[in-house]
Amino acid sequence: MYRLLIVDNERLIVDNLVDLFQKSETLALEVFGVYTAAAALELMARMKIDIVLSDIRMPGMNGLELQQEINLQWPLCKVIFLSGYDDFEYIQQAMRNSGVDYLLKTEGERKIEETVAKAVRQLDDAVEKEQLIAQARERMSVTKPLLHKEFLWAVLLGEPQPLRHLAEQFAGLDIPLDANAPVLLAVGRVDDWKDGFTLSDRELLVYAIRNIAEEYWHGGAKSVSVAFDKNKIVWMIQPNEPVPDGKQGEQIRARTVRFAQGMAESIQQTSDQLLKLSLSLAVASDFRPWPQAAEQFENLKLLLNFGAGLGRGALILGQQRRGEPLPAGGHDHAVRSGLKALESLAAFLENGQRHQFFIDYAQLMAIGGGEGTELLRMEIDINLAAIFLSYINRWGLHAELAERHDLTRLLHFNDRGAWTETTAYYTALAEELFEIKRAGQTFQENDIVKHVQWYVDQNLAGDLSLTRIGEVVGHNPYYLSRLYKQITNEGLSEFIARSRMRKAKELLGQQGLRISDIAKSVGFSTDQSFYRLFKKAAGVTPQEYREHAAKVEK
Repeated sequence: MYRLLIVDNERLIVDNLVDLFQKSETLALEVFGVYTAAAALELMARMKIDIVLSDIRMPGMNGLELQQEINLQWPLCKVIFLSGYDDFEYIQQAMRNSGVDYLLKTEGERKIEETVAKAVRQLDDAVEKEQLIAQARERMSVTKPLLHKEFLWAVLLGEPQPLRHLAEQFAGLDIPLDANAPVLLAVGRVDDWKDGFTLSDRELLVYAIRNIAEEYWHGGAKSVSVAFDKNKIVWMIQPNEPVPDGKQGEQIRARTVRFAQGMAESIQQTSDQLLKLSLSLAVASDFRPWPQAAEQFENLKLLLNFGAGLGRGALILGQQRRGEPLPAGGHDHAVRSGLKALESLAAFLENGQRHQFFIDYAQLMAIGGGEGTELLRMEIDINLAAIFLSYINRWGLHAELAERHDLTRLLHFNDRGAWTETTAYYTALAEELFEIKRAGQTFQENDIVKHVQWYVDQNLAGDLSLTRIGEVVGHNPYYLSRLYKQITNEGLSEFIARSRMRKAKELLGQQGLRISDIAKSVGFSTDQSFYRLFKKAAGVTPQEYREHAAKVEK
């Protein structure tokens, strides 16, 4: 819905045009009328206006000066000049200032409606789907590196959604990798930073390392890299040439592994010589299907964080060796993947996403209840306690929850019973928190509706525009309109019209009031619009309704 502002120092013209566009069945407009340019500027300082229909000659500030102010505040606003004079000089100046059109007041209502409709079409054209898509593509080219990183990082974390649409995403983001072919990973780490390096210095140097590696690997493989943890890089590598099935394909992939591993030393040396940076690298020894890339990624990170991988300039080729086993009892890939659910639980709880929360929660608790060690269960327990305590403290829910839940269990980890009891405890606590959040949302939404209805009832003769009501209750007018309809199953404009009719009928029953005064008291600017809308709603004119009501009383 667009907003139309009518500006003219002649009140009758403004009132008639407001009535004309309010009753229009072809144009969905929120209509405002003011009698001075100053009032127009004041209104436009409070809300966005889409179309201005303005007299070109007004006392104080004329229409052309008003248009210049409009262009500063709302440059996309369409301006239509309306004048009683056939003034060529004004017309020329209006056109130079990019006025939408110029109309004479003598041209009639139909011509005015057509011109406003033309402005509406121009506004529609400005946001055509094709144009928006073109703009999005242009902006996407600028942000593509960030999109690459976000998507590939999700793949490396093993998230299921990106893996289901890998080929489409690679094509859409212009990622030069084959979604249907296995991938070889390598992970690098800048061992330390010299004093004095700023954050931008470090980002630039990491980018330089990525370029060095891709230059070396370019001759025998294609690669894409992602930086992470401020000093680490992961490369995804595939052969340059198409890889057939069978033995020949195996030979090509084996050659690519040797090539990637062989060039790793050169990458380290060049980083040291040109950038004066010590770089450690771990390069995998086999290709993996994309769904297994996350497991290989975790293994390579572990290699760089344990044993020989902790040294400066470490170069590790393949998986962990017999002489350098992973720490005893270390989590396997399935457990590590499951523990990542902890990262999302806090966000799901905060956002009221109950369904997603319990999906990840069930996965997490199943890990602890399977062959998990006591230390693993304690890790899960402590993290869950921190999530729940943080939420309870932030929202001040301690007193409310303490009536039904033993919150001291969040602090005493040695007093836990069986894992099934721990699972049941957190399940019940989460259910309670989601219910409190849902009830609070419902209460707040119902409170908003009551506030809106109270304001409408108290201001039937005043400003009942969506914008004004939105200001009163502190919400965006279009969001408010949707929320009101969602809760009450009645549009806000329908409620306003019904409230005005209800009050009008009540006042018509009082014989001492003039109908014109009643019309103004319920928000109608002209008697004509009141008569027309009353008859449409009640089936009779206001006078006929009054006469009928008088007969009923007798």
